[in-house]
Amino acid sequence: MAKAKLKIWLSATFISVEDLGHIIPVLNRKYDIVQSQEVVAKAGNDFRLELHLKELEQCDLFLGIIQPKLSKSTTGVENIYLEEIKKAEELKIPYWYLVHRDVTFTRNLLNDLVKTKDDVVKSKNRYFFDVRTIDIYKEILNQSIGHSDENNHKPIEFYRLDGLIQLFEQSIFNSGHKKDTKLMLASTVYGFEDQLSKIIHDVVESDFNVLSSFHGSIKVNPKLSNLENCVQAVDEANWFLGIVRPYYGTGNIKKKNITFEEIKTAIQLNKPRWFYIHRDVIFAEKIMGSIQVNNPEDSKTEIPNVLLPNQSIAKEAIDLYNHVIKNDEKQLELRNGNWAQEFFVFTEALIYVRSQFLDFKFVENLLNKKNNGR
Repeated sequence: MAKAKLKIWLSATFISVEDLGHIIPVLNRKYDIVQSQEVVAKAGNDFRLELHLKELEQCDLFLGIIQPKLSKSTTGVENIYLEEIKKAEELKIPYWYLVHRDVTFTRNLLNDLVKTKDDVVKSKNRYFFDVRTIDIYKEILNQSIGHSDENNHKPIEFYRLDGLIQLFEQSIFNSGHKKDTKLMLASTVYGFEDQLSKIIHDVVESDFNVLSSFHGSIKVNPKLSNLENCVQAVDEANWFLGIVRPYYGTGNIKKKNITFEEIKTAIQLNKPRWFYIHRDVIFAEKIMGSIQVNNPEDSKTEIPNVLLPNQSIAKEAIDLYNHVIKNDEKQLELRNGNWAQEFFVFTEALIYVRSQFLDFKFVENLLNKKNNGR
């Protein structure tokens, strides 16, 4: 008689048919999948939370996926996904979580923003994200008002370095340039040095003559400031490539940021230009208007920032993520079972799923409490 498959409860705040098409074939090899949303749909108007969680009790494993948005629900339960993981914890069912980058980013941004005495919103940790980068992005978006010709290329979104290089190949590298075209490369540097080296290598390999302060290829007049030398390099360049990352950079002279001024100069001079904008900057610009930043000086006790209703991300997803990572436990060393694997595209999530569930001996050892699963 064939051994019965283990049952795995799949709880996803939202999951598309395409993403299910990635994950179901992997899990179906060795597990029976019970999809939370299917259980809810089957219950219909007769849905009862206690009966829903009773069905969860029949499962051996739990896989949760925290997407930015929530599926439409008629259950009447404010956050059914939170109730499900609480039940799994109570039953001591082994559980794993995947979380989309937009959820982790928004949660961190909420914790990072502060308001000054003059009501200016700033970032406490500018190495995570600097809200001033949004100003650079808006300037680039506004350029289309004054320049609507072939020199003005639409800003392109990127996330990881490998994707950025591919975008170069699809855009600037295939734009019919002549050999030794002087290409000005503008980007913040610190924390990005290795990536910049790779970018410059690829640009040079495509026959561009790169002008970059990091590369050491900008002519420097010792009588001028760093800002003036960089702006003159933009004037010298034939083409301009600007990379806007979540970091504003340290090159600030009299409240002017060098990278920002390079970009503005390229726009003013109507240079043929390509801008590549990090996805975190684009996403932050979309949700900043939906974040209520509270001034701690308005109250004797610290008031957390609030995520208002919006079209990009649900507050319940943040609440669920905070619960999973045990955010209320202030002593990090005491946290257990608080791993949530971040992903941006679902092919990244699939690596985690395969690593957890395709080693069946590992799973059985976990259930039998042997060898820490290994």
